[in-house]
Amino acid sequence: MRILIIEDEFNLADAIKARLKKEKYLGDIKIDGLDGYFDATTNVYDLIILDVMLPNMDGFEILKKLREDNIASKIIMLTAKSTIEDKLDGLEHGANDYITKPFHMDELVARINIQLKNDLTNKNVLEYQELTLDLDKSK
Repeated sequence: MRILIIEDEFNLADAIKARLKKEKYLGDIKIDGLDGYFDATTNVYDLIILDVMLPNMDGFEILKKLREDNIASKIIMLTAKSTIEDKLDGLEHGANDYITKPFHMDELVARINIQLKNDLTNKNVLEYQELTLDLDKSK
């Protein structure tokens, strides 16, 4: 499983990446919003951890553009922006989860595991336009 961490605080991003490595996840770090958006659209990630306050492109804009581009990666917003309006903005524009800073690393890992577990339950279903093939039922 590949995870993209878009976070401008490199020490935090590096700590998250190190913890994810212990959980057997591969992680990439981008500390700039525009670079993160480019990476998210040119590579395949199972999950994206996305900060809001980023240089060159903020996380809400990245989220909206990724969903407009039909990027299917799960997205967890991880940010200090903790008002209910910010949370609703993130969730209404396609974030799968929203965690406010400060946070506990174990909670982040648990939420990542939940998102990726939910994703794994649908790995045997292939979809293309209006065609759906359930590999489990076709045996």
